[in-house]
Amino acid sequence: MLVWACSTLLNLWRDVADIVHPVFYPFIPYWTIIMTALFITPVTILIPQYLQGKLSWPSKKDAPDVWTIYGKRYNLKPFLKQHPGGSWQLRACKGSDCTGLFESCHTFIDGALLLKMAAQFEIKDDGVMASLPPMVFSDPFYDDLKAMAREHFRGQAKGSHKMTWPHLVLSLSALGLYWVLIYQMTMRSSLWCIPFVGCLSWYLTGNMMHDASHNALMSTPWLNRLFSHAAFPYGVNVSAWHIQHILSHHIYTNDDTDVDLYHFDPVITMEKGAGSLPLWLHFVRIVYLLSTAMQHLNVIAPYNLLFGAVDPAHGHRQYDRINSIKAHRFELRCEMILEMVAQVVFWAICGYFQGWLRALGFQMMVFAFSSYLFSFFTQISHLQEECFPDPKVKEQLPFAKRQVMSSTDFSADSAVWGHLSGGLNTQAIHQCLPSVSAMHLRALYPKFREVCIKHGVELKEAHSLSSFLWGFISFSN
Repeated sequence: MLVWACSTLLNLWRDVADIVHPVFYPFIPYWTIIMTALFITPVTILIPQYLQGKLSWPSKKDAPDVWTIYGKRYNLKPFLKQHPGGSWQLRACKGSDCTGLFESCHTFIDGALLLKMAAQFEIKDDGVMASLPPMVFSDPFYDDLKAMAREHFRGQAKGSHKMTWPHLVLSLSALGLYWVLIYQMTMRSSLWCIPFVGCLSWYLTGNMMHDASHNALMSTPWLNRLFSHAAFPYGVNVSAWHIQHILSHHIYTNDDTDVDLYHFDPVITMEKGAGSLPLWLHFVRIVYLLSTAMQHLNVIAPYNLLFGAVDPAHGHRQYDRINSIKAHRFELRCEMILEMVAQVVFWAICGYFQGWLRALGFQMMVFAFSSYLFSFFTQISHLQEECFPDPKVKEQLPFAKRQVMSSTDFSADSAVWGHLSGGLNTQAIHQCLPSVSAMHLRALYPKFREVCIKHGVELKEAHSLSSFLWGFISFSN
């Protein structure tokens, strides 16, 4: 039996080796382990935890119709359809403290006027006290940043802070080419398409999906929702990513409730001196782990959010560091399920036309390209030692200063890097002004520097690409 099993496994690996490009041969054992672990999860984790009563399906009782802004509780359900930014943005943050989103998403609107309008929805007679915001969101530095942005777009057409039409046309052209190459890759098993599909999936993530998720792509909410899926099927699960990125990372950047810090916990622990390895071994660890970053966000995160399984590796449920995670899981469960069903249907189509083994090999190679680009442009700028100051110092800082302190930018004046990164080479200003399309950030950056200097805020800019990369590698070890 053992000989038969070994022989079967060896033949399987030989078949895989005939499918994947030689560059990816070293990844085959790792990918085999990852896929095997995923396929047996129902037997090894879900069923045992179900029998033990540990699974937690999203429940209506966990998502009350309450939105908290500046310590006041509102029932904005009657306002959902009238919200200029679309009902999705309000639904997604239901049950949580929305003060940070309220401030960062309304750069071009008078916040005092909005609060006055919202007063009619305030909940006053239920005897429940709302908690105050966890930090100061409005201060002279942030006020000056918003004034700088408003002045930059003054006299231009309404919505001029959204993506420019030339760039939108270019992005739509990339979207069309993306699907032509996916068709060629799937129907004809063209190996040469793989790196182009992987690179285009990142390009669409950075230039369309990311802006759209912040309502910064277009002025029409439903179009933003549509194009937030531009990188499908090799992008993230948008609904799960919205929880992780918009509701956690963008407000509590590099804090204990920023779940971006825990994607690879406990294999990589973002804590000084924890889990340190010899540098060469750590580098190998990063190369392997980051090759599956997109699969984690595309499959594992929404899968775990839906079932509420406890990860036996560290004892946490998916994103349970977010205080209002139960409300978010319930409110976005249908969207997560629909995205996962669409993903499975796509994979079934690939398997039907290519054969399941060839289709699996092609998918893993595309995801590897997409994962490395996604990780480089979205993670490294925040995961630097200099972005984690003394917690006591950080606690005293208001929101916008925390955002600048928690980011390291690179090549901020480069049009090429700004384009390839979707503007995410300038994370500091994006974190402060997420409603402004990333395509405007390079033009705004000189003024952003001036405001930082005026208020004595240290703006971190990497001296070179090598120092930028090395900072991440050394910190993550």
